[in-house]
Amino acid sequence: MSQSEMSRAKRHLETTRKMKEMLPRFFMRQMERRFSGSEPLAWCMVGVPPELLKAFDLLFEWPENFGTMCASRLVAPRFIEVAEGDGYSQELCSYVTNTMGYCKLTKEGGEPPEESPLPGGMGTPSMMLGSGFICEPRWKWFQSIATRFFDVPVYSSDPLAPPWDIDPRDPRIEEHYLSLLREDLAGQIAFMEKHTGRKLDLDLLRETLALSHEALGYWRDTLALRKAVPCPMGSTDYFHSIIPQMYLVGDREAVDFYREMYEEVKDRVDRGVGIVEEEKYRLIWFGLPPWFNMGIFNYLESLGAVVAYESTYNVGDYFEVDLSDPLEALVRRTWQRAVKMHDYGSETMPELCNPAVFGGFSGSSLLDELVGEYSLNGALMHLTRSCRAVSFGEVHTKNRLAGLGVPSLIFESDMADPRLWSDAQIKTRLHAFLETMDKAAGGGKIND
Repeated sequence: MSQSEMSRAKRHLETTRKMKEMLPRFFMRQMERRFSGSEPLAWCMVGVPPELLKAFDLLFEWPENFGTMCASRLVAPRFIEVAEGDGYSQELCSYVTNTMGYCKLTKEGGEPPEESPLPGGMGTPSMMLGSGFICEPRWKWFQSIATRFFDVPVYSSDPLAPPWDIDPRDPRIEEHYLSLLREDLAGQIAFMEKHTGRKLDLDLLRETLALSHEALGYWRDTLALRKAVPCPMGSTDYFHSIIPQMYLVGDREAVDFYREMYEEVKDRVDRGVGIVEEEKYRLIWFGLPPWFNMGIFNYLESLGAVVAYESTYNVGDYFEVDLSDPLEALVRRTWQRAVKMHDYGSETMPELCNPAVFGGFSGSSLLDELVGEYSLNGALMHLTRSCRAVSFGEVHTKNRLAGLGVPSLIFESDMADPRLWSDAQIKTRLHAFLETMDKAAGGGKIND
């Protein structure tokens, strides 16, 4: 890997281009509060409801998102190599190893490493809120940090999921899981009340949930517009639009952002404006993106290929919940989503009870639906070497797609570690895959 092989993404939407101004403003607001020295700060994982954090008026940061920023600025390899020098395996989640190396350098140097992508790096946490959602390294990640680097309390959420072969609508089964979700949420709240010295503001939580659902409604409707041919929005805009879901969900700013995005994409659909001049291939992307080389999606677009759907970070269906009891609303939202994904079939993602707004891919019947509704004719599967959670099931999914007449390409790399990227080799494979699709459809070779 050389840095010259990596390229930043070109975004197609004016809305997402504005994030270059929007996110720095947000981070500066966070920094001002952080440097006051009196604010508690939580490090969190996806799976912790952002609305709950907002209702506590709690400062929070996401080491996973910090890993994507380190990757995009090509500083992750140094942090990862420091962790590997401590004995952490290259097969371990690169978000984890990025964080462990960063923490070690911060502790040894007395301050965050100067190459950190944020001014002042991540703040020193006063607590950690983890989640066992999706993958097993999460259970030890924050425990290890709290043991080795920062002596702070840790709470790990346990969002258990219904097995594939039960009926989630059985009242006994439903009540079992609802009870577990309520207990888990109560544990999170008690932990935050203890370590912030604040009581949960239920009125603020209700208001935050209302704004959150409004914003996510616009986001869901925007993604549905991508069914249009030509596709009005590609992956570079999609992956850069997930950040407000973590940092700004529950703020009026997020509602305005997603409403503006919806209106822009709707206008493109109405005018028949697509991502590429000649749309030849409509693809689904499986796995996490290579954050260090998001320009790979623009390379695909140069060949007439547009990704119309992504398997990760998708909020899925919208669920109406009664906000009169905002805590029960959080529980019911989680459960309704789990039941819906169970209906699709859970053979490719058994962990369905996600308390957060981020979704994963699940189920054979969902594949049938997507291929038809999004007019998909190919699939790219990023076998993310250090993230088994988003990579297992890809062969099964490839076989299911083959049965639908949709060809797939599996290629290996990573989401944060560019040392695993071979630009020439991967581009050659992508080019050959599209050429094979072209020939199968009766066309000729792709122009270089």
